[in-house]
Amino acid sequence: MNIWVEDGDVMFYVSRSGTFDENNCLLKQGRIRLRLSPILFKDTKDFRQELKLKDGYVEIAAGNTQIQFWVDVFHPIIHVEVTNTQALQTEVFYENWRYQERSVRKGEGQQCSYKWAPPKGSVTAADFISLGKTNHSANQLLFYHRNPEQTVFDAVVAQQGMDEVKSEMMNPLKNQTFGGTLFGENLEFIGTTDGVYAGTDYRAWKFRSSKASRKRTFLYCIAYSPNRNNRTVGAGTANCFAKNSPARQNLIEDSHTG
Repeated sequence: MNIWVEDGDVMFYVSRSGTFDENNCLLKQGRIRLRLSPILFKDTKDFRQELKLKDGYVEIAAGNTQIQFWVDVFHPIIHVEVTNTQALQTEVFYENWRYQERSVRKGEGQQCSYKWAPPKGSVTAADFISLGKTNHSANQLLFYHRNPEQTVFDAVVAQQGMDEVKSEMMNPLKNQTFGGTLFGENLEFIGTTDGVYAGTDYRAWKFRSSKASRKRTFLYCIAYSPNRNNRTVGAGTANCFAKNSPARQNLIEDSHTG
């Protein structure tokens, strides 16, 4: 995670190892924006952001408000815990700039295997993003990227004149699927918005807490599936939020506090 505060919003990028796209670029799975009401992290004199290295979490604090970020050691789950002495209204945005197919812009080839010479018309395929009702939540957002059949692997094999032995090679990129899901008790989906950040357009899926609370917890399960036959990451994310999983039980207990 990359965590920061901007104009009072708490933001972080989500990523994990192994999430290489069809161009062999290591993709982030999206950006999360957390907005508290009343706004507590803007124009405050006692703001603090600290990496608690010994205990393994990041804490952002101001006044009587603390937000802790930590990642489960045994499961690919990001925990975000918000506590305050007074009840807060919370909005959560999942922001994705691959909501549509994106052209590889000038200079972006340096972050993938094409380097300085990406073929004309090179693109990054759009992500799959879907809101659904599950056993775990009335509003659970599923998002993932799935590499197409043709990848930079095929281009490199052809370039090196190795098509005759291509069938004997393992293609590490073909159909690779990775993504995650966003879940939180008492979160309501209220729509999508479009915006521009750092010169790049994006679409945001917006959630709002159904009631103000002094303590709130959100989970982000980040799944990775190198299994080329797995059409989605749904199976991986389901394990994160199984009814008997400790992560889900802790979430429910925490969200009912306050």
